[in-house]
Amino acid sequence: MQVSSLLEVVLPLQGWEVAKVQFDGEGGTLEVRLRPRLQGVRCSRCGAARRHCHDQRGGERRWRERDVFGVRTVLVAKLRRVDCRECGIRTEAVPWARPGSRSSRGLERAVVELARNASLSAVARHFRLGWKVVFGMVKRLVSEALARKKRVLRRIGVDEICYGRGQQKYLTIVYDHDRGEVVWVGEGRDKQTLDRFFAELGPRRSARIQAVTLDMAQGYIASVKQNAPAAVLVFDRFHIERHLTEAVNEVRKAEFWRHGGQMREIVRGKKWLLLTRRTRLHWRRRGPLDDLLRLNRTLAKAYLLKEDFARLWGYRSCNGAAGFISEWARKLGRSRRLDPLRRFVGMLWSHLSGVLNYATWPLTNAALEGNNSRIRGLSHRARGYRNKANLILAIFHCCGRLALE
Repeated sequence: MQVSSLLEVVLPLQGWEVAKVQFDGEGGTLEVRLRPRLQGVRCSRCGAARRHCHDQRGGERRWRERDVFGVRTVLVAKLRRVDCRECGIRTEAVPWARPGSRSSRGLERAVVELARNASLSAVARHFRLGWKVVFGMVKRLVSEALARKKRVLRRIGVDEICYGRGQQKYLTIVYDHDRGEVVWVGEGRDKQTLDRFFAELGPRRSARIQAVTLDMAQGYIASVKQNAPAAVLVFDRFHIERHLTEAVNEVRKAEFWRHGGQMREIVRGKKWLLLTRRTRLHWRRRGPLDDLLRLNRTLAKAYLLKEDFARLWGYRSCNGAAGFISEWARKLGRSRRLDPLRRFVGMLWSHLSGVLNYATWPLTNAALEGNNSRIRGLSHRARGYRNKANLILAIFHCCGRLALE
């Protein structure tokens, strides 16, 4: 098979054919010259087909194609002009590239797919392109995919992420639980930030949201109640358990400073033994923990209450979950040494409806938290972002599961 015949099979040349293939030894470039095989042309703006071209004054254009056998490959063609009824006189569209682009569709897809898992600089070096060229491809294809994406949201998760140092470097991430993808990213972490999401979503689509998982941030809660009143608020169980472990840790600190001498040495260094679930603790490390609980009744009670609290997530009725919380709070007793746990119970009562809704909507932000780790990896991979818009673009590209064409 000749090289020209092979290229015609590989390249999308509908209505075109390979006229000449030549290799420039000095520049190390393979030039593939193309010519039209049919009289018909298409408008580059609206895509309308016409039987005849207007003239031959479109000029010669060059497009960078994927390398052939490791050789830099360029497509060259003289374009015609078409007299479109809707758009006027326009340069014709070609099947192997987008209008206005100087790279082929195949090269753009390869660049954008590799850019999901590598830095733009590495992608640019791999394809021997400029960094701005690679960024332009990613930005164009991601923007087009976002414009096409209009899906109905039923169950979403809302969380914040810090992508750098400083109080202003926060992003709000909205996650679709049903499809497992990021659907919106906004700058900030207050009520106004989430209000922008609902404004872009629209009142009709906002009214269709059934459940929202989030932490106990008052700004997010107020925004959801205002813009999606029919949605059920479900507080993330892992955020609740984090508050519980912090309360147990406060009890541990108080016991450390309350005692002295040998008892203080027994408490020292036992933080992670107390905070780790016993089922996840290695059997060799359970001995020192048991010795501590045997010698300190306050820590033993706090530890047993922490372990017992995990039973709350097994209830599938709000009444049963509420009864468990009441019984769990009663077990605290009146000891002042367990005041941190008592404050934790007060927080549960003040947010009771969102805590109990987990029984009927067993959703968590675990996938969203894992996705946040990936977002931090994107920032580290790029050595940080000075432009927040570029970081948001990278998040949609790598975490949005966009259908790139």
